[in-house]
Amino acid sequence: MYLSSTLNAPPPSFQYCLFSKPITAHRTPKLGITNTQTKRQSTLETLSTTEYRLQMLASEFRSLTEPIDRVKRLLDYATVLPALDELARVPENRVAGCTTQVWLDVVMDEKGRMRFRADSDSEISKGFCSCLIMVLDGSEPEEVLGVKSEDLTEMNVGVHGKAVSRVNTWHNVLIVMQKRTRCLVTERKGGALAGFSSR
Repeated sequence: MYLSSTLNAPPPSFQYCLFSKPITAHRTPKLGITNTQTKRQSTLETLSTTEYRLQMLASEFRSLTEPIDRVKRLLDYATVLPALDELARVPENRVAGCTTQVWLDVVMDEKGRMRFRADSDSEISKGFCSCLIMVLDGSEPEEVLGVKSEDLTEMNVGVHGKAVSRVNTWHNVLIVMQKRTRCLVTERKGGALAGFSSR
């Protein structure tokens, strides 16, 4: 199911998608909208596009109770991450602290929105990057800076004792996205972004 069908059209560089679980042949017919559904719809309507993408992604991973299924889903996301050209694979684009090589290219477009491209020599890390880009690419700087590591808890993946290093990948890539966002805002506006201190 493509997320772009419910959101604004995605940028040409990246196709937003959510991999849904297989659909069973038998479905219970809908008998009307419940109060819970109405409240949930009302809540979603008040969320920003970035918050909505994040909640949808968290919900998707929450539905995968087995660690191996989460790993497989990350590998699915890795397949839709556009290739990063060699010119962007430079030392200054390397994400420090990851157990694998991860490159992150960050720019601000003419509308002041953040654009991200990434790649890794690990398919799992590519999946992490793909998910983060799906959520944050095209977002306002304030939205990028408003995401916390705790917001990614539902997407934690751990198999064979590798949970900590994989959680670090989420954290490290997000921190670098935010740090470079602050730098670009400062360069463009000549000052720090209101409400967000540098760290």
